[in-house]
Amino acid sequence: MNDKAVKPPYTSYRSFMNLMSDLKEHDVMPAAIDRSYLTKRSGSEQSALISALKWFELVNDDGTPTERLDSYIAADEQKSKTLLKEMVESSYGAITDGTFNLRSATTSQLADQFRQYEISGSTLSKSVSFFLAAAKEAGLAVSPHAKAPPVTGGGNGKRKTKTAVTLPIAPQRPPHIAHEPSKPKPPRDGMVAIPIPIFGGQDGVIYLPGQMTEKQWENVIKMTEFILKNYRETMAEDVPEDQEEEDESS
Repeated sequence: MNDKAVKPPYTSYRSFMNLMSDLKEHDVMPAAIDRSYLTKRSGSEQSALISALKWFELVNDDGTPTERLDSYIAADEQKSKTLLKEMVESSYGAITDGTFNLRSATTSQLADQFRQYEISGSTLSKSVSFFLAAAKEAGLAVSPHAKAPPVTGGGNGKRKTKTAVTLPIAPQRPPHIAHEPSKPKPPRDGMVAIPIPIFGGQDGVIYLPGQMTEKQWENVIKMTEFILKNYRETMAEDVPEDQEEEDESS
């Protein structure tokens, strides 16, 4: 079994094979397959591809190609398939050595086998997906009941749940103030009136739904700021010059 310090490939199988195709197109193998060689790919994809190369022992720790990679790149289509099968069987030894029934395993059973590599969440799902694609191309007999497990939460694939946020209700005022005619009232049920104090002038008010998700609340804050800034600029065009001079002198 491969060293647990190196995690099983979690990049997409297509991305890995695209890299192999790129290497086949050149007559000269790069001295090292490192981030500088993979510069056209994103940082996360670079890390995932380098990890996959190390998993299959196609490069050394410093990124220099191994004889296995040289052989794989130089091989024809049939030989490449044979070498790929050897790589899959040797790298995923605990799953392909016959002690695990890969021919009839379920998704849950296959996922349990991959958890021994101390991975979970989306990384687990991506790793199983890569293995199934590689095993299929290598010609290994894999159970039709085994699929990449869904990401259910926890670990790297922890899902964020939306929670409703109840807007704060203004404290109750004394009866003689609570029934003031000027007190803002929501236009309909399920909404709240949020007073906006304005120094030296009449208070403003914003009406909002009584309940919003955190994401909706964040959007309201951003949109309100944007609207007010733009509306202020529009209003400034209608302010008389004498009023502007008065404001500046005050």
